Amino acid sequence: MFPSTQKKKSSASISPGVSAALVACALLAALPAVADEPYYRLIYDYEVASFCGLVRAPVHAAYSKKRERLESLSGLAADELTDIRVGAMADAEREYINRGLGGHKPWCRSDGRAGVERILEQPGNSR
Repeated sequence: MFPSTQKKKSSASISPGVSAALVACALLAALPAVADEPYYRLIYDYEVASFCGLVRAPVHAAYSKKRERLESLSGLAADELTDIRVGAMADAEREYINRGLGGHKPWCRSDGRAGVERILEQPGNSR
């Protein structure tokens, strides 16, 4: 009935695993290693403290001051800072959700309070 037509295979359909791996590697190489960076850590700590109800005026003031200082020292463009900030906020939210009902309480006592201590810590007074 219908003439047989040969379909052209795209390069993606030939080796999807290889293509996906190459794309993933390229994306990972383009991202800074932010988890260890002070700016990421500050945003993450503040978000955790916020989820835990630990943000008071002194914490917010110290956070604002440190954030402003880190942003000015970073040399990063505004969109790069936004990407780091959004990533840190999303990571904190994912961790909060992963804790489940009631599981956030021990997390707040440990990670939340430790984050507040890091936020309130004066530069140069590292432990």
